[in-house]
Amino acid sequence: MKKRVRKRTVKRKVTKKRTSKKQTKKKSALSGALKDLEREIRTLNKEKAELKRSSSSTSTMLDMTRQQERALQQRIARIIEKQARLNQRKKSLQVKIDRDADKINKISKIRSEISDI
Repeated sequence: MKKRVRKRTVKRKVTKKRTSKKQTKKKSALSGALKDLEREIRTLNKEKAELKRSSSSTSTMLDMTRQQERALQQRIARIIEKQARLNQRKKSLQVKIDRDADKINKISKIRSEISDI
């Protein structure tokens, strides 16, 4: 029979790694820089959100302005059409007035000729 042999395990001492002052300064400098970067990122994200809101607001205002412009253009077109109709009516009334004035002149001329006789 074989003999069982126990393996010995060597227990190692657990030692804490000592960090040198230089390493501590590097870590604190890096963590400080990291905090600064995170703060800057938060600031930039806030600015980005504000710009998006502003852009959205501007876009909405632009859409409203475009709708208002279309409505005003339609109103101008209706006014121009009405103006054209009124000008046409004015011309026809002026023609009637001229005809009536001619008739009145003829009548006056006839009256004066009759009164001369």
